[in-house]
Amino acid sequence: MLRRRDFILSTLALPLLAARPAIAQQPRLDDGLRNNLKSLEALRGTVNDTAFDGRPVLVTFFASWCPPCRQEMGELARYIEENGNKVSMIAVNWMEGFVGRPNPRAVKRFVNIIPPSIPTVVGDDELGERLGGIRAVPAVVIFDGQGKQIFRLGGDSERDIGRFFITKRRLTGIIDGLP
Repeated sequence: MLRRRDFILSTLALPLLAARPAIAQQPRLDDGLRNNLKSLEALRGTVNDTAFDGRPVLVTFFASWCPPCRQEMGELARYIEENGNKVSMIAVNWMEGFVGRPNPRAVKRFVNIIPPSIPTVVGDDELGERLGGIRAVPAVVIFDGQGKQIFRLGGDSERDIGRFFITKRRLTGIIDGLP
């Protein structure tokens, strides 16, 4: 039997549940997202059509002040050493001003640790929203060769800052598991 306290609590929660936004569809690597990525300010290299040639695409978000982002770049470098260009990767500088004024020298030093084969760009709000609301670093979004999102790690809220990064082992498992 429903107790009075439980009834009152559930009744109070109903308006909150009704007010929740609908669950958004998972982002797709469509022409709009491709064009957004290609239009971003380049820090090194450029994002062009060769990044979208039917291979899986990994988009990683980083900030120069984020130690786990540095770890993730090391993991991505090790993946590239062992697997070559099996995956197209794009690095996005994100939330640079979150902990103070952006420091261009710190960004440049960080970009220098990113493998040269990974084009590196400065993200914008449109990109973050197109990818389902990136709100923290590091964050990784992976699309299969047809543009369907198959994986996302981190980036959901500011509470996630510095909590998650992808490892070479996990990335290998994801990519090797694709048809």
